[in-house]
Amino acid sequence: PDLAKGQATATVCGACHAFDGSRGSPANPIIQGQHADYIVKQLRDYKTGRRQNPIMQSMAAPLSEEDMRNVAAFYASKEPRPGFARTR
Repeated sequence: PDLAKGQATATVCGACHAFDGSRGSPANPIIQGQHADYIVKQLRDYKTGRRQNPIMQSMAAPLSEEDMRNVAAFYASKEPRPGFARTR
């Protein structure tokens, strides 16, 4: 995967997930440090409609397999911030 291309493609993702994948809004998942294979699988599932979310489906629709691998590698390369789960 090409991290530079992934970074360029991820500029769109940053609107919701923050540029470093740290979430942005609490409603959005943290993707920084996530396994690249997991990110690619989720993007494929959104693209094919297997996973339903109108926003993510429209974001994944134009991505090629190479784009998905590059974006996934970019976010996987980010060091996750330390934290902990909270009970609500």
